[in-house]
Amino acid sequence: MNVNFRVIAKLCFLVVVIGFCMPLACDANGFQIASGDVASKELSLALYGLFVSAIISFLIGIILLLNKKIPVIIDWIIMIVCILCGTIPFFMNLNDYGNYYQTGLYVIMVGYGLIIIAQIISAIKKE
Repeated sequence: MNVNFRVIAKLCFLVVVIGFCMPLACDANGFQIASGDVASKELSLALYGLFVSAIISFLIGIILLLNKKIPVIIDWIIMIVCILCGTIPFFMNLNDYGNYYQTGLYVIMVGYGLIIIAQIISAIKKE
């Protein structure tokens, strides 16, 4: 059985999207935080960037399932953008929105871990 870890990495972005839609802090999901009164412009852009880059990467995974060719460098660029957009808000003190993090954040972090592992395996196997 030939497992394509490149496609698996792209499909793991669905975990990030699901985490974004779950409560991240103060019982608010990513959309609610990004559009809330507390969110700065940078925080909103980073959260929307996280969501959009995860969706784009997931769609690339579907395109790869259809045996279309997409350069591997795009995988790495989108992964880095998504991870940066996901970590920047927490360095900007998302805790101003609430004093604790919730399940959605941890789901996003698990998604990041799965994506990085699958992406590295894909690069080692040169898929």
